[in-house]
Amino acid sequence: MDVEALRSHPLFEGLSDDDLQRCAGWFTEEVVPAGGGLASQDEFAYKFYVVLDGEVDVHRDFDFVARIGPGDFFGEMGLLAGERRNARVIGHSRCTLGCMMTWDFKTMVEAFPIIGERIDGVVAERRAGIDEQDQQK
Repeated sequence: MDVEALRSHPLFEGLSDDDLQRCAGWFTEEVVPAGGGLASQDEFAYKFYVVLDGEVDVHRDFDFVARIGPGDFFGEMGLLAGERRNARVIGHSRCTLGCMMTWDFKTMVEAFPIIGERIDGVVAERRAGIDEQDQQK
């Protein structure tokens, strides 16, 4: 994957060129059409995604949760917890994503603690949102 695609992504902010190159080596680039499925709720998690271009929609229990775009990421919660996915993600528009497998995700987070900290912060926000939704049901 192209280093420049990661350079502008907030998750990788402040990394050196060498560190960006290392991260880029773990990613593959995927282009997904509008309506294309990326993750299914309750399936085993095995990929982490960063949104480079376009937007994806996140649904949980068939309810719309969020629309995320460039600068966002998804798939981390299932990988970190070793759990099944808690949401379904589909392309809202044609989108370009960087994706990596579980073992590369774990290597990246261990190699770059700042990335792990940023992901943990987002996970905490997302878990709070899930808890709030569950309480409203």
